[in-house]
Amino acid sequence: MAQSEAGRGKGASRLFPSDDFVRTRAPPLMTGPVTVAILLSEGRNSRGGIGRVIGYLVRGLHQAAPDIRVRQLAARPTVAPVVKHLTVPLWMALFAIALIRDRVDIVHINVAPRGSTWRKMAYAALARRLGKRVLLHLHGSAYDEYFQSLGKKRQDMVRRFFGSADKVVTLSERWTRFMIDDLRVAPGRVVEIANGVPAAPDLHSPVAGGVTRIAFFGAVGHRKGTDILLEALAALAARGVAFEAVIGGDGDVEPMRDLARKLSLGDRVRFLGWVDEQAVDRELRQSDIFVLPSRAENQPVSILEAMARALPVVATRVGAIPRQVEDGVTGLLVEAGDADGLTGALARLAQDAELRGSMGQAGLAQFRARFSVEACAARFGQLYREMAGRPPR
Repeated sequence: MAQSEAGRGKGASRLFPSDDFVRTRAPPLMTGPVTVAILLSEGRNSRGGIGRVIGYLVRGLHQAAPDIRVRQLAARPTVAPVVKHLTVPLWMALFAIALIRDRVDIVHINVAPRGSTWRKMAYAALARRLGKRVLLHLHGSAYDEYFQSLGKKRQDMVRRFFGSADKVVTLSERWTRFMIDDLRVAPGRVVEIANGVPAAPDLHSPVAGGVTRIAFFGAVGHRKGTDILLEALAALAARGVAFEAVIGGDGDVEPMRDLARKLSLGDRVRFLGWVDEQAVDRELRQSDIFVLPSRAENQPVSILEAMARALPVVATRVGAIPRQVEDGVTGLLVEAGDADGLTGALARLAQDAELRGSMGQAGLAQFRARFSVEACAARFGQLYREMAGRPPR
């Protein structure tokens, strides 16, 4: 759908160049390396799925695209919330200095709902004023619901924000349609690139008998469905299924730990708190099933990490998960909030080692074909070159 006239005319914010201006900024064909600044909330120190997937991308680019030079920049300091707000002008000044000093060609800005959108809006405007090309990379869950919750003025600002970008990267077809149909971004500016994760050096091979180990990694709390998972695990225990579970991630850990006690899960469930990449790898290789019963998602990197280790996945039909997990082939999908359905799916896999093995191998094959970090880095490398006017490779 075409950009609305309201976003082009005199009423448009000065923060955003007009559609016509963006279209006429095609760079001349050049040679030499491309310098990309990737903006994350806390830069290299960013936690969670976004931080991890960008870390994988940077390593992949370093190996596969030596002509792409990457700088990781922080949008705010890793300090108390009040200090973060007070230091915004300083942080933006440092951002501008880095773009000029390092002769950055492209600013790659990672965007999620709520505060991330409004912070990144200011950074994108500053990058444009400095003559840099801007790529917006949509992450985070339920951005469509967040957008619908905004008033008309704020919706118009969000539309102009995404519409003024040189390119917008989405993670799946669903979010591509959202960009084009709801945010009215020109189809030619939207590029779909799935997340990518590295292959695992070692895979876990499920064996019959013994205690089934179930793993969850994500922000502990309501959105990721940790409460539903604990209810399902309690029901699984009541059925007499032998299992143990690990729950890794920060967030509402103590409330969920209290819920686990109330459900008499005892020593069956272990809370790890926040875990780094190495710990995730170790825990997944020691597990038999990965579970993520989220109420809202985009394209969770933890599911890809599980597939890369040949684990069957139990997850919900939200966001781009149905494009990651093929129901009945690489894992089992249930409805969000359905504790009984989740119990049944976990019980089915916990009691059938052969099924776990076949689904895990199918997931590994799908990961290698569609979600490797090499494929992701190659796509971004080509996109960066195109944006910077470099010849394709």
